Amino acid sequence: MRLRTIAAVAGLLLLGSLVGLAGAPNDARARLQDASPAAESSGTPEANQATQIVTLVAWYQQDPSGDFLTIGPLTTNPALVARPGGDGDTGRANFNDPDNNDLPRITIGDSTFDAYPVNPDDPDTVFRWIYFNDEQGSRPATLVMQIECTASPAYKGYTGTATFVSRASEAGGVLIIVLNPPS
Repeated sequence: MRLRTIAAVAGLLLLGSLVGLAGAPNDARARLQDASPAAESSGTPEANQATQIVTLVAWYQQDPSGDFLTIGPLTTNPALVARPGGDGDTGRANFNDPDNNDLPRITIGDSTFDAYPVNPDDPDTVFRWIYFNDEQGSRPATLVMQIECTASPAYKGYTGTATFVSRASEAGGVLIIVLNPPS
């Protein structure tokens, strides 16, 4: 019994020391690289000239009409928890766009990204889903689509992927677009 009491007190002292050194769990902080470039907030940002690979990150949520997703800025707190950032929408994602043969179309600023099937003979191969516990329709879930930029002052002809990371049903999430330049 006495050994358990000593072990419990020692454990509490160790935990207290760790909290004192690192701060309380809610005070966790992540340091970003000091050399990280500032985020662009208007128009179409330019590609990094060294690699020519472009990464766009945004917040999305369902439009009240339910017909499409609105896309807007994303922000993170010091612990890197993401949420919608800033005011206004900068784009939309329509998963049945008539201007793209009823396939998905994403617009951000003055850039248009059209999804296309992995297998050209099967339009259902546009959508690559990963579901929580592999249960179709459950959330969180991730959707990945191949895309091509069909209109843009900076990215026209670039190809890559659009990844929608959803939270709960109809609760929005994070959109990540990664583009490679035309070869």
